[in-house]
Amino acid sequence: MPRSPEQFDELRKQKKHLIMGTALELFAENGYHATSISQIAAKAKISKGLTYNYFSSKKAILDELMQHGFEEIYNNLDLNHDGVLSEEEFIFFIRQNFKLLGENLQHWKLFFSLLLQPQISKVFAETYAEKAKPVFEMFYGFIEARGSKNPEADLIAIAAMLEGAFLYAVAAPDVFPVEKMEQAVIDACFKIINKQ
Repeated sequence: MPRSPEQFDELRKQKKHLIMGTALELFAENGYHATSISQIAAKAKISKGLTYNYFSSKKAILDELMQHGFEEIYNNLDLNHDGVLSEEEFIFFIRQNFKLLGENLQHWKLFFSLLLQPQISKVFAETYAEKAKPVFEMFYGFIEARGSKNPEADLIAIAAMLEGAFLYAVAAPDVFPVEKMEQAVIDACFKIINKQ
């Protein structure tokens, strides 16, 4: 029986996800530059030609991995899309991202280790600056609206604390369990924001 367009679409999504997951694993283990498309295809148990049907290059896979990482994190922000961050949305953002980390620690461990590779960190920094700008603007507006006397400094402190908490949750989940850090981080954010 022939497949429906929906079945083909689902099959394509599965293959693409397989390639991306395999590439992330190899990039993290062997380094981005030391990993070839042939190695990714072999580990994913698909042909090199099929891999090129989904991605034009290794760089295209890396770009999609980074895009996917940003979307996973930032899709939980400004749920009503009004450009203004409410207290509920701020808390939801933190809780959802801790949930994401807890649900797939191995994925995020690989993702962070990829980002820390010297050859990748420069590309990531440039992409991060571009993608995070609207997010930081919303955070800044939220902090400023709460009466912060120095919203820029508070934004830097909160962003560093969130990034650090996420990294520790991934790198040492037994020492920094997600379920304990989540509320502590939320409370600490509001201590920073609400200080007079």
